[in-house]
Amino acid sequence: MSSQVQVLNLRYFSSGGYGDLYLGQLSNNGAAVIVKFLREYKDRYTRQAFAREAGILRRRVRGLVPILFSNTHTERPFYVMPYMSGGQLSGYAGRLSGQQLHSVALDLARILGNFHMSVGTHGDFKPANVLVSPDGILNVADPSGNGLGCTMLFSQGVGGTPAYWAPEVSTRGISRAADVYSYGATLYELVTGQTPREGQGFGPTAWQQAMAPKLWEIIVCCCQPDPKARPTMEEVVQMVGGASWADIQAARARSAEFLKGVGVVAGIVLGIIALAG
Repeated sequence: MSSQVQVLNLRYFSSGGYGDLYLGQLSNNGAAVIVKFLREYKDRYTRQAFAREAGILRRRVRGLVPILFSNTHTERPFYVMPYMSGGQLSGYAGRLSGQQLHSVALDLARILGNFHMSVGTHGDFKPANVLVSPDGILNVADPSGNGLGCTMLFSQGVGGTPAYWAPEVSTRGISRAADVYSYGATLYELVTGQTPREGQGFGPTAWQQAMAPKLWEIIVCCCQPDPKARPTMEEVVQMVGGASWADIQAARARSAEFLKGVGVVAGIVLGIIALAG
């Protein structure tokens, strides 16, 4: 933490995962902040995971909670972030209008899609890890992935929440496809107001389907058991914008045919070059 700025009046706020949160105020301007301290600071794996989390947040990727100060080398590592007075997005589950749900679904899809492109895997995407600013802006917190885009096993110090993780995570580790599943489980909670259960199906009732057909299409597609069958977050953005799953699959088929054609042409050209040589 900067020697010029201190956090005053620290008081316990909450706990979650492997961190304890304290509410305080910056000494230079009185702004409310949250200080997250690593609880299991003597464990090597949790120290590594906490440092990785802080490192990702320090990159100030759009849509992520920004870090103001951090020290991951002290005895009890910590970082400081702005206090989001709107609370956790989980507090709004089941209470949003259809228009609000659509707006939130699109914002989250764009944030997670941008994270996948610019950072890598998140690893613990859920409503409780989305914080709402005073002006209603969504800020994703607690990235538990490796920030590199490849898979990583939970035995290597990666967090996660069973109710939201994909079925393959416990054996294959986290991935972008697993994040897509977590996004679908997040939408499920926001639409229904119910916390998902590990291993449950995500098929809607007839009444639910009628109330929010597009969101349910996205939930079902994202939460397919086969990770290869799920859309990418870029495709999810298209679906929130109105594209159907059939449209996405047709576009995939056209792309595959185009690439196949390019490969054939390239093979012919190389063959002609070889003959000419």
